[in-house]
Amino acid sequence: MISRLGIVLYWCGLAIASLCEVAAIVMLVISMTNHSASEAWLGAVFFAVVGGFSWLAGRAAKYILTGT
Repeated sequence: MISRLGIVLYWCGLAIASLCEVAAIVMLVISMTNHSASEAWLGAVFFAVVGGFSWLAGRAAKYILTGT
């Protein structure tokens, strides 16, 4: 039962990471095309970091709770 929780947490972390990465890419495109939004790259970096950490947390939960 606990291994299922690990897999669910992994998929939740992966979903959050995917959404954050899409948001980061969109913000980078906006930053490149709209010169008045020159500080949008900071938000893109934030979303990339949050996405990376959520993916790592999901992987850690899967590794700890399932053993794989």
